[in-house]
Amino acid sequence: MNLSLLFRVWLGIGVQSFGGGTTTMVLIRRSMVDLHGWITDEEFNRHWALCQMTPGINLIGLTIIIGKQIAGWRGIVICLVGMLLPSAFLTVLLTAGFLVIRDLPTVKGALRGILPATVGLGLVTACQMANVPLRKSWQRGRWQLLFALALLLGSAALLWSGRASVTIVLILAGVIGALENFVVERFFGRPKDERA
Repeated sequence: MNLSLLFRVWLGIGVQSFGGGTTTMVLIRRSMVDLHGWITDEEFNRHWALCQMTPGINLIGLTIIIGKQIAGWRGIVICLVGMLLPSAFLTVLLTAGFLVIRDLPTVKGALRGILPATVGLGLVTACQMANVPLRKSWQRGRWQLLFALALLLGSAALLWSGRASVTIVLILAGVIGALENFVVERFFGRPKDERA
């Protein structure tokens, strides 16, 4: 692994991470999966799911997991420094500058345009992430696809309703997935793609 390339890639992510977590996640996925192929779509989704279930800042957790997978402990340090150094510096600089220009009509207009674009980035990333498990479910059969869609839509509905926290939804989805796996293995045998 070329550690200087790894640092430059994460430095680029840190410099471009405007717009919050969704933007950063898009940049990480595009760099790690699409451009360099250092991890697969499935690994990215698995890492992100794990980060969702743990306390703390999810993107830092994701950076640590990916850095460890790519280059071990040195990868963790390189990825974290690359991502956090420019973003911390730019955040301080931009916050100080924003205090001076925040009331200008042009700035207010620009912010009104950025919010919908950020939501759009989140939708694209969510669709890309949903593609992998839905495609695998389709390969396993119609009932597996319906089950995956029910979990996806059920989780979204619970969160949208505001009646359940993210943690509860993730735990519930994990329990339902484990039960479904148990039932499928017990009564139908293990799916072909999971057999050793």
